[in-house]
Amino acid sequence: MKTITCSNRIYYSELSSEEANALHQDIQLYHAMMHTAYHLLCLKSQGIPFPFENSLEKEMKRRFHTNDYFPLSAIQEAKQHLSNDFANHENQKKALKAQCKAIEKKIKEVEINILKIDRQLKELFRKTKQGKQTEADYLLEVQPLRPERKRYKNRRSHLIYGLNRRKQKLEALQRKMKFTCFGGKKLARARTTVYAGQHETWLKAYQSARNRTMMIQGRRQGKFSNNLFQYHIEEGVLIYRCSSEKREIPLKIEFHQYKEELERAVRLPHNTPGKAVAYVLEDHGAYFIIKAIVEMEEKAKSEDTEQGVIGIDINVNHIAVSETDGCGNCVLLKMVKMPLDGKNKKQRKHQIDQTVKEVVLECVRSHKPLVMEDLDFQKTKSKMRYGNRRQNKMLSDFATRKIEEAIVRRCWKEGYGVKKVNPANTSKIGKEKYSKRMGCTVHMAAAYVIARRGMGME
Repeated sequence: MKTITCSNRIYYSELSSEEANALHQDIQLYHAMMHTAYHLLCLKSQGIPFPFENSLEKEMKRRFHTNDYFPLSAIQEAKQHLSNDFANHENQKKALKAQCKAIEKKIKEVEINILKIDRQLKELFRKTKQGKQTEADYLLEVQPLRPERKRYKNRRSHLIYGLNRRKQKLEALQRKMKFTCFGGKKLARARTTVYAGQHETWLKAYQSARNRTMMIQGRRQGKFSNNLFQYHIEEGVLIYRCSSEKREIPLKIEFHQYKEELERAVRLPHNTPGKAVAYVLEDHGAYFIIKAIVEMEEKAKSEDTEQGVIGIDINVNHIAVSETDGCGNCVLLKMVKMPLDGKNKKQRKHQIDQTVKEVVLECVRSHKPLVMEDLDFQKTKSKMRYGNRRQNKMLSDFATRKIEEAIVRRCWKEGYGVKKVNPANTSKIGKEKYSKRMGCTVHMAAAYVIARRGMGME
C-alpha cells in the first residue's frame, strides 16, 4: 500500500529568477506532453491509429526534445486519466440503467393505482345508468376519486418524461464517451460568461488550473529512487534536475508525516522492490509543495479470529464497535461519534480519519482483527428521487466508500486484517435477539452480530 508525505512550502521568492523560470517551464513542458499523449490515446481508443510509426514514448521525446523521464511519466498519467474516464463511463451507464429500472417500477405502481380508480369509477357509472346512485356515491366520485386519478396521471406523465430523459442520456453515453476536460469544465465554460470580454484574465486562470502539478515516476534502479529528484537525507536537501535548461536546483526541504517511510525507501539497496519513490510538484502560485509517494513497508497482518474480533457497524453520524472473545461472547460495546453534518469536504475527511483512528485503536489494544459489512449503496442512491428528504440527505452524506478506504488503510498500517461480511439483516437480528437482552442500542447489537458473523457464528 502506498502513502503520501508532504513537504513544507517552498516560495518562489526564495529561489533565483532563473530557477523559478526553469521550474515553470518544466511544468508547462510536462503538461504539454501529457495533454498530447492523452489526445493521441483517446483517438486510439476510438479506433484511430497513431499518425507515426515509432512508439508513443519516442514520438513524445522527438516532438518536445527532452530526456526519457518526462515522456514516460506524462504518458503514464495520461493513461491513468483515460482509464479513469472508462471507469466513470461504465459507472454512469450503470447508474442510469438502475435509475431507469426504478422509474419503470414506479410507473407500474402508478398505473396499478389508476386501474383501481378506473374500476371504482366504472362501477359508479354502472350504478348511475341503473338509477341506483346515491349522494354518497356522487361525493365519492367527485371529491376523492377523480382528483386522485388526475394526480396519478400527472405523476405518470412526469415519470415518463424523466424516464425518456435518462434513456436519451444513456443512448448518448453508448454512442460517445465523455473525456477529461483539463482545467475543469466550469472554468472552460466561464470564458463566455464570467470572463466575457476578459480573455487574457480567463486564459491566465485556465492555464494555471491546467498546469498545476507535475508527477515524476519513481525508479528502483538507482541510489535516490527517482531520476529527476534526488533526496539527500542527511543534508535535508532535495535536488531537482531540470529538463528544460539542464540545471540542478537544490531545495531545502522538510517532509512531515510518514517521513520515516520515505527515508526507509531511499535507503533500500539498489533494485529492491518498494524502493521507487514518485514525486509530485504542486504549484500554488506564490509557492509550491512537493509530495513523495512511497510504498509502505509490508507488515504481518493479524487475521486470526480464534481469540475474537472487533466488529463495527458504520452509520451516518457514528460507528458502533463490538468486541468478542474466542467463544463469541460480547466483551465490549462502544459508540464512536462521527459528526459530518454541516462540514465541508476537508473537514469531513479529517473527521472520518479521526473517527477511524479511534476505532482501529481497539484492534491495537486487543490485538484482534476487524470485521465490517460489505456495504454498497449504489442501487439505493439511484432511487433517492422517491425517498423522503431526510433519507435522501442521509444517503448523500453517507460516504461509505471513503470510510471503508480509511479503515482498510489504517488497519493495514497498524498490521491488522479486515474481513468483510454480508450485511443482510444485521440490524434486524441485533434488534430482535440482542438489543433488549444486552441493554444496548440497535447499532451496537448490529456490530455484535457482524462480529459473530465474521467468526462464522450467527
